[in-house]
Amino acid sequence: MNDAEERRRELSGFLRSRRARLTPEDVGLAPGVRRRTPGLRREELALLAGVGVTWYTWLEQGRDINPSPEVLGSLARTLRLDRAETAYLFRLAGSHPREDDAGVPDEVPASLLRLMHAQWPAPAFLMDAGWEVRAWNRGAEALFGLSAWPLEQGLAWVVFGNPVHRARVVDWEAHARRFLAQLRSSYAERGGDATAAGRRLARLIAQVRAEYPEAERWLDEHRVEERAGAEKVIRHEELGLLRIDEHVLQAPGGLQLVVLAPRDAETADRLSRLGPAAVPV
Repeated sequence: MNDAEERRRELSGFLRSRRARLTPEDVGLAPGVRRRTPGLRREELALLAGVGVTWYTWLEQGRDINPSPEVLGSLARTLRLDRAETAYLFRLAGSHPREDDAGVPDEVPASLLRLMHAQWPAPAFLMDAGWEVRAWNRGAEALFGLSAWPLEQGLAWVVFGNPVHRARVVDWEAHARRFLAQLRSSYAERGGDATAAGRRLARLIAQVRAEYPEAERWLDEHRVEERAGAEKVIRHEELGLLRIDEHVLQAPGGLQLVVLAPRDAETADRLSRLGPAAVPV
């Protein structure tokens, strides 16, 4: 399967999943007779979006057609997509690809490293456009043990493959699902298989799907979400509860600074007691 065929396959699955989550009542239609499958029928969605039923069927079947931005916008509104989902739809359909895929920088700028280390006692790390962790401060090392990671898997290993971290995170499943939704969204935002960063993310998604059964099931839901922060609670076996606000700051070259800031004074005090650790950069 070539890159274009893979993109059309992803688009097909995404459209089907978003059509299935809408009911006739959601869009002002009568429920009608008993339905064999959940969600709107193809002909109902096509009518509401103002497109031909045959044309939409071909699009959902993954045929090689080129929808205009106007048609994609109509589909997004009809499917009630949010901003991240709309951007994902456009990327999969080959509309408005990113032009700023400059590749992964060889070295992290010293100014960003200084900013990252200055976040102490908050754990912080820098990741690149392929979601590989490039550097981290002593708080992140002490909390996550990043120097032991297989870094080619980026954050996927700490979310899915690290049993200690999985046990610590309160409501782990919700955060793991959000991680996958953001990973999928980032793949499309980076231009999909048309760019080097997108291809790296495609390989990561394939690896996560192959190695972690939960991830395979959840990826098939085709959920997408913008890369942003979140509130987290970590139940540390020695320090107790850590109430964290995760912030994601965008930097040039596709780099992202992720800061796990304490939400309260008690958490700040507990994080400061994590202790110094060697910090590879």
